[in-house]
Amino acid sequence: MAKSVITLEDVKKTYSVGDSTVYALRGVSFDIAQGEFVTIMGPSGSGKSTCMNMIGCLDQPSEGVVKINEKETAKMNEKELAVLRNQTVGFVFQQYFLLPSMTVLENVMLPLRYAGVDKRDRRELAELALQKVGLAERMNHRPHELSGGQKQRVAIARATVTKPKIILADEPTGALDSKTSRAVMDLFWEINRTGTTIVIVTHDPRVGASSNRCIRILDGMIQSDIFQEPQEFTNEKSASENQEEKNV
Repeated sequence: MAKSVITLEDVKKTYSVGDSTVYALRGVSFDIAQGEFVTIMGPSGSGKSTCMNMIGCLDQPSEGVVKINEKETAKMNEKELAVLRNQTVGFVFQQYFLLPSMTVLENVMLPLRYAGVDKRDRRELAELALQKVGLAERMNHRPHELSGGQKQRVAIARATVTKPKIILADEPTGALDSKTSRAVMDLFWEINRTGTTIVIVTHDPRVGASSNRCIRILDGMIQSDIFQEPQEFTNEKSASENQEEKNV
């Protein structure tokens, strides 16, 4: 049995807003094994983004335990957390977060520089990552010269260039049309087939159905945690899916 690379044990997270206390997570527990493809779904304010921040070592629980690659994050200092993020987790965001002053190649090389990789090796590894996402011919372009789908592919190349165990994606198809979204989901599956764990936070039911496990969160608690047969990402949303998105 594959070992767990992500563990949340009775995780609670509260925030103080003026005189009020906001309960973002109310005792969330789950394990994600190496090589799983998981989606975390829920409406706005459900706690799914807070879960993402826990997995990405961007926040700490008020109570409970978070372990990434068998390391308890609350027992680590900022430097250790930064190393864990750089070596273990690759991030993909809806807004891409590419540096406009850098070329595509330089953007992909950036995590390798932080990891202390030699400059010549950085270039070679970044070029290979761009080849894998089909953008080798665009490596000397600037981000503003790319389409939304191409920018997301660059972001995926940047996330995978350090060969992390986990890819954590926050609404990676949210700014893309259906055809491009399908291509991006196909790319995530290609990465997953190499053994990389994929965790996608999404409100899109089609993305949720495309994974082999879907965790639904509501009001800071797990509503359901279902292992499923992945469905092919469709270009068209059903009436029920459109209604579900209206409720988000």
